[in-house]
Amino acid sequence: MNVSKTEYEIMQLIWARQGWVSGQEVCQLTQGRGWKAPTVLSFLGRLCEKGLLETKKEGKLRFYRPLLSQQEYARREAQELVDALYGGQPGLLIASLAQNGLTEADRAQLKKLLEGDWE
Repeated sequence: MNVSKTEYEIMQLIWARQGWVSGQEVCQLTQGRGWKAPTVLSFLGRLCEKGLLETKKEGKLRFYRPLLSQQEYARREAQELVDALYGGQPGLLIASLAQNGLTEADRAQLKKLLEGDWE
């Protein structure tokens, strides 16, 4: 999906709101980051173009909501990473991570996942 770091930060704010959020509200939520309102609105437009947000206009306000959950987005990004770097073979990604060292807790979690325990 090729989302920038800034776009992802904005998506995180929107996911946390759970539902429709106004562009004005997103601008308020990003005030501490030093981004000006036109910049934030531009990022929101790009996120709509990329299919991550849908938008509606009510009066003078424009509202946005995510088209994908944060979990679905992460799953798609992970699959793109596996496809691009490991030829679609997730085992090669796991082997690469294991070479960097896994803690005992990491191994236990991985074992549970491989056994089909997704919680």
